[in-house]
This record gives sequence, structure tokens and C-alpha cells, in this order.
Amino acid sequence: MKLHKTLTAALLAASLFAPAAFAETVLKVTLIDKMGGGDLSKPLGLGMGMKADMSKAPMGVAVNPKVATPGAVRLDVTNLASSLVHEVQVARITDESQVLTYDQSRNKVDTQGLEVLGSVSEIMPNKSASLILDLAPGKYVLFCNVAGHYMAGMWTTIEVK
Repeated sequence: MKLHKTLTAALLAASLFAPAAFAETVLKVTLIDKMGGGDLSKPLGLGMGMKADMSKAPMGVAVNPKVATPGAVRLDVTNLASSLVHEVQVARITDESQVLTYDQSRNKVDTQGLEVLGSVSEIMPNKSASLILDLAPGKYVLFCNVAGHYMAGMWTTIEVK
């Protein structure tokens, strides 16, 4: 009888705490375009680790919160652009001062050397999409790799801890 009560108490405790153990962190990701489709044929030099004045960035990625717990992380992405299609790629990085390899001829981040864990592509203007990833502790960059967008400031970092 004592064993039965102990098992019942353990099962009850597990059922109370199980939802917390399986809950996902939700990150609200907003894709911002202040230029309305201006000229992005030449890189603007606003990539991660370039020590540029990001206040001049015509595009951006905002995320709230910027810290997630390890495990399931859901990115709810909203494209606030009035006319441009965007995307979000998620890649593991070592730190925020890391400079990503950039392919000048394609005007895009060269993802060959990156550990890209997932992406949401072709998010139409004023539309939303979601992505769920299983993230381990560490730092990650979220960026748009549509030609010219990354160097126009469309990136941000998050930390999982």
C-alpha cells in the first residue's frame, strides 16, 4: 500500500511538471524594411561582426525575447515589409563578433561553412510563418539571405541558455 501511494504521488508530480518540461520557447521575430525596395545591388557593409553603425540599417530583424531555453524553440516570424519577400535562416555561431563569409557575386551569405539548422523562406509581405527547432545551448544568428538583405542589416542574434 505504501508503494502504491508513493507511485501515485510520483505520477501526480510528474503530470504537474510535464507540461513545463515540454513547453517550447516562443520567439516573436519581426522582419523590418525601412527602404521599400531600394537599391541593394552593392553590399552596404552592415553584416554581423562588421562594427557598422546599425542605426543606418535600412532593414532589420527584431526578436523578442532574445534568450531561449534549450529544447523546442518556435519562431513566429512576421514580415512587415510592404512589398518585399523575406526569409529567416537560423545558424549556430561562436559569438556576435563573428563575420560571416559573404559571396559578393551573389550578394548573399555563403552558407557552406555555416551550421544552418533551419529556415522559413519566401515570407510574403504582411504575412507570417512559423518554424520549430530543437536548439542546444549556444548562440545563433537569424538572418535574411535574399540577395542584399543581410548586408542591409537583416540579422540579429539570440542565445539559448
